[in-house]
Amino acid sequence: MIKSTLKDNKTSATLTVTVDEAFIDPYKKSVLKRLKKDLKVDGFRPGHAPDNIVVRELGEARVQAEVLEEVIDHAYSNQMREQTVESLGSPEIDLKKFVPYSELEFSATFPIMSEIKFDYSKLSVKKPEIKIDEARIDEAIETLRSQMAKRSESKKPIKNGDEVRFDFEGKREGKPVEGAAAKNHTMIIGSKTFIPGFEEELVGLKKDEEKTFDITFPKDYHASDLKNAKVEFSVKINEITNAELPTVDDEFAKNVGNKKNIKELREDIGGVLKQQDEEQSKKDYENKILEEVLLKAKFDVPEQLINQQVAQLESEMDKNLHNAGMDRKKYQQAQKITEEDMKKEVEEEANKRVRAALILRDVIKKNNIKVSDMEMQQELAKMAEQYKGDPKIQEELTHGHFQDDLRNHLLTQKAIGQLIEFASK
Repeated sequence: MIKSTLKDNKTSATLTVTVDEAFIDPYKKSVLKRLKKDLKVDGFRPGHAPDNIVVRELGEARVQAEVLEEVIDHAYSNQMREQTVESLGSPEIDLKKFVPYSELEFSATFPIMSEIKFDYSKLSVKKPEIKIDEARIDEAIETLRSQMAKRSESKKPIKNGDEVRFDFEGKREGKPVEGAAAKNHTMIIGSKTFIPGFEEELVGLKKDEEKTFDITFPKDYHASDLKNAKVEFSVKINEITNAELPTVDDEFAKNVGNKKNIKELREDIGGVLKQQDEEQSKKDYENKILEEVLLKAKFDVPEQLINQQVAQLESEMDKNLHNAGMDRKKYQQAQKITEEDMKKEVEEEANKRVRAALILRDVIKKNNIKVSDMEMQQELAKMAEQYKGDPKIQEELTHGHFQDDLRNHLLTQKAIGQLIEFASK
């Protein structure tokens, strides 16, 4: 016999389950059969030792633990179906009572979906207009000119347009700045790819000349410890290459893009830039819609899910720092933040991710979004074709866990598509 009671408090529920000997006994027999399969006991063939001998050889504690695991797992699944409740995560099990093999009582606490009171159909988010200005096309053409340029070594002083190979090192208060040093770095003067003011300092220098100068980093520089910081740079010029740029004419259009004339080339470049902008704009628009829902939808979030997400983010962060040759302490010193600052940032991100996932789950449920078997087969066929040269991925495509993840991914994409439809109407 098996019975259960269910109690919930908006974001979590507790299922209390009681089972008797009749329910436990089949799982006890199954566990003993599995344990004795490879057990070697003098006087008995493998798999044929009596149960009491198996218990004696392996220890009562181990046998009880394995039986408990089996019974709790199956009893929990059984009563979750009976109670028709859906869990958002793994349960926390609390063993209340266990009379070996005759009576068991346990509780399972798990996160559940709280009600989201928000009418998604009333979403309204303005879709950005994509417009490619002529200046961007000009920049692209200048890049093409640079790529097509005839290059030759120059002994003249550096001027805009020259390609320069040089060594540099940055110091702050006499100490080397991490990441601010390189040998034989290559840069085109005037490309504005370096810290503002740096390229201008190289103009006029000749091959083998050295120079030391100060550069003040921008106030909005990405590394917080270098924002508005004054750094002393030492440079040595190794090589100067003069670039003879081609004339922008119909011949140029034919050579770089197989186009009849410059007009066609500009139209083609404009089309490529527009396609790139549309792809980025779509991602930005999706994020903007989610931000809008996150701001307006009010609901309670299961603490258990937040804690799980925090643990995952911290694990990912530690791994990334390790791969970059850093640890938390070094990172905190570089960014001038405390452990508390990091924890707060991680918790905010975890909260945001969990809330976004629950919103998309709610959209799927309320709009009865499904992924058909045909859609799954089409997506799997597409991936099989894409990775036809990779046997490992081909094998992965057949696994149930991969297909479950793919189905969830497709459901999420459909949910986002539904939000876009609501928001852009």
